[in-house]
Amino acid sequence: MHNQTMPIPAPGRAGRVAGIRARQTLTAAAYLAPMMAGLLLINVFPILYTFYISLTNRNGPARFAEGTYELTGFQNYTRLLSQPDFYLVLGRTMIYAVSCVFLFFVVGLTFALILNNPAIKGRALWRTLLILPWAVPYWITALIWKFLFHGQYGPINQSLRLIGITPPDWLLNGATAFFAITVVNVWLSFPFFMLILLGGLQAIPGELYEAADLDGAGWWQKLFRITLPLLRPVAVPAVILSLITTLKIFETIFLMTGGGPVVRLGQPGATELLLVWAYNQGFQGAQRFGLVGAFSIVVFVILLVVTLVYSRVTNATRAVYE
Repeated sequence: MHNQTMPIPAPGRAGRVAGIRARQTLTAAAYLAPMMAGLLLINVFPILYTFYISLTNRNGPARFAEGTYELTGFQNYTRLLSQPDFYLVLGRTMIYAVSCVFLFFVVGLTFALILNNPAIKGRALWRTLLILPWAVPYWITALIWKFLFHGQYGPINQSLRLIGITPPDWLLNGATAFFAITVVNVWLSFPFFMLILLGGLQAIPGELYEAADLDGAGWWQKLFRITLPLLRPVAVPAVILSLITTLKIFETIFLMTGGGPVVRLGQPGATELLLVWAYNQGFQGAQRFGLVGAFSIVVFVILLVVTLVYSRVTNATRAVYE
């Protein structure tokens, strides 16, 4: 019998494997480093600096420069949460956001149902035309609609005068200004819902509608018992995402009304929603940066909560397809 010897591992093999893994780790870190640095600089640092400013008395032009303010703890938060204006702006913003998202869904669903109908010819063309409001930059749309709602020269009021109706000054009256910015936001955002819901409609099996027809179900019954329940997995995340976006709206309202008109002296304007109110507090005269910092952190927490709800709902609806 010949003696069989076990193969001896090549010397340094474990060391070479460890070296390869170390080089791979360093390579991955080198690729990720610029992104992480940008993330820290653009996202994390502004949040931390805003929180720091919210803990100071940096309110007013006298304390604008660096080094002319000091830490005061949570005084700005106490001051903010004791202001009636804060709750007025927050409540008005929530009403605006809920109203807009409801209209986004209704208008988007209406057009999605129309485009999903096989009887409609040239659906690709109509889909392209209907998505244009979403594709145009917000600031361009805001300026166009500001001209359309102009009290004297706007085409809307001129058309109303032609048919004998006395038109309002849309952007100079509190109720009509709020209505105007709602219309513009719906115009900008309904194409997003239309595309999302259209994709959901096309994923619903046609056999369900055929079975409902055999059972004698009407159009409304099929809508509420088949269409809407099966659209929920795509509709709920879209609703929450649009709610977050609407709560952060700024440029459209600022360009159209600047937060006005002022309905009552000493109170925020009729369209002065969250971010517009914060901007006006910080950069329009008072320069209350400490108070605005506290306001920003409170809004950040609110949006963070909504985002966490969005993530939870998204994961829950994802299970429907798994």
